[in-house]
Amino acid sequence: MEEIKVISLEEIKERAKGTVIPIPDWDDKGTIYVRVKPVDVTGKLLTAGVLPNTLKVEVAKAFEGAAKLDADKIDVNLNKIIPLLDTIVSEALVEPSYEEIQNILPLTLNQKLTIFNHVMGEVKQLAPFRA
Repeated sequence: MEEIKVISLEEIKERAKGTVIPIPDWDDKGTIYVRVKPVDVTGKLLTAGVLPNTLKVEVAKAFEGAAKLDADKIDVNLNKIIPLLDTIVSEALVEPSYEEIQNILPLTLNQKLTIFNHVMGEVKQLAPFRA
């Protein structure tokens, strides 16, 4: 039987350095690579007063059951989501930093969504722990 070990601080430090991921180039014809780190989006989502649709669905299921879920009634408030997207992408980008990129050639919505989806993908991986 394999021994269960507590994660070491060194491993946490290593994970905090982030992961290199591909995102679309500015013209959507190629790919560039950036380093992103895990981001705790909980506070940002609550402060902005929005939940991504995937989390809205999970919350609705938890409180109302899957049978009562009407996906058409899940609204998206872009006035809240775009600033939230910028905040999360800004925190997630490690190398180059969000500010460095924005000062030279601002990220496109597609690039931001790719980074956001990577961060939210990490949140989705936690779904088994919520069950």
